[in-house]
Amino acid sequence: MEVKKNPNYDLEKKRGLFLQIGFLVSLLVVLMAFEYETPVEKIADLEFEILDEMDEVIPITVQDKPKPKELPKFKPIELTTIILADDEEDVVDLDLTDSDAFEDDSYDIADVTEEIEEVEDVPFVRVEQMPIFNPKKNKTYDEGVRDLFVTMQKMTKYPVVAMENGIEGKVFVRFVVTKTGKVDNVEVMRKGDPALDNEAIRVVRNLPNFKPGMQRNKPVSVWFSGYISFVLQ
Repeated sequence: MEVKKNPNYDLEKKRGLFLQIGFLVSLLVVLMAFEYETPVEKIADLEFEILDEMDEVIPITVQDKPKPKELPKFKPIELTTIILADDEEDVVDLDLTDSDAFEDDSYDIADVTEEIEEVEDVPFVRVEQMPIFNPKKNKTYDEGVRDLFVTMQKMTKYPVVAMENGIEGKVFVRFVVTKTGKVDNVEVMRKGDPALDNEAIRVVRNLPNFKPGMQRNKPVSVWFSGYISFVLQ
């Protein structure tokens, strides 16, 4: 059976018309979208008040400079008028006494000089000729340093308390070799166990004399340092 179409209901004939109508409607919708205005609330007017204080003129102030201190006025020395007496008049001889003189004649000025020298005896850290340990045995500074460490280790007696507790370590000490070659001002640089520190101080204090250090061909006091190793075997 053949299907027949009614020509009045054939939509293919009006396809172009419907397409034009669709384009037209779309164009109208786009134009209306561009012309549409969003309602905006009215912004309240802001009123700014001008402060009266701003109208005031700020005075220019100048910082007062401190007045320079007045120097004390120089007081002139009053000159005493010397009246020369006539030869006929008896003039009393005045015994002038020096105010700086010592009342006690038994006081020796040499003692004062020695005290001043002792006060000014400040140990050096480094001098032209460093002290030499045990100069009867050593001739140079390096030989003395090596002999010093060996001697200190031989003189050391391990403290019983430290030995029982298994305490080991190095004790660094420093001391002053005086201008006479004696050991003075022994102190521990880094304190540790008291028993080890005290033993190190005892050893250094009983060291033989040094050959004193020299600075400008004069014996001077010099700081010296060393250490003792405490090791259990």
